[in-house]
Amino acid sequence: MLYLFDIDGTLLSPGPSARKAINQAIENFTGVPPKLQIKDVAGLTDRLIVRNALEKSGMDGDITEVITAIINDYLTLFESTYFKSTEAFVFEDALKLVHKVKENSFPLGLLTGNVKRGAQIKLGRFNLMKHFSFGAFGDEGETRNDLPIIARKRAKEVLAKTYEFDEIVLIGDTPEDAIAAKVNGCKSVVVCRRQEWYDDIVKAGADLIVDSLDDPAIVI
Repeated sequence: MLYLFDIDGTLLSPGPSARKAINQAIENFTGVPPKLQIKDVAGLTDRLIVRNALEKSGMDGDITEVITAIINDYLTLFESTYFKSTEAFVFEDALKLVHKVKENSFPLGLLTGNVKRGAQIKLGRFNLMKHFSFGAFGDEGETRNDLPIIARKRAKEVLAKTYEFDEIVLIGDTPEDAIAAKVNGCKSVVVCRRQEWYDDIVKAGADLIVDSLDDPAIVI
């Protein structure tokens, strides 16, 4: 089996600094604060978050280069504030699961809506990148549904082994994680950190829903 971990809400909480930085980067370009809420960012790729905000502000056409410029501004802003934040933290249950997978000699990767540099910043603060030999990131696909295909190809390159989709387990915290697994034929474990999302996680078809990632129902 191959285990792919989401970052935000699953491995760690970056606190408010990430959303504040992306809000500011969008405002720097449009002149209008997008006032992004958790529902506007949870489960989405960074690029889709920016695209949705720009389209909501009335921008249309080919905005690919604009999105890239805003993402770069966001990363600069985020890196300058994240390491000063006292509100970012690692979920201990997630760290226990990471160690449990490693102890059973199964490979781990990342599957995240963060662009690669954003993932490196977030995990780097807590020295977590060392656990993951590869990843599929939010600058490689427009939506999370695109990422399992990329992760499977990368696993073959890095691990020199081909994993069928039903041998891949996505571990996340949003309905979008479950949907991405389901549409690609992967398995999913979703930790419900926000009870108001529970019904949507069920509807999304998660294979296993837990309140904590150290739940004994998660059999490695």
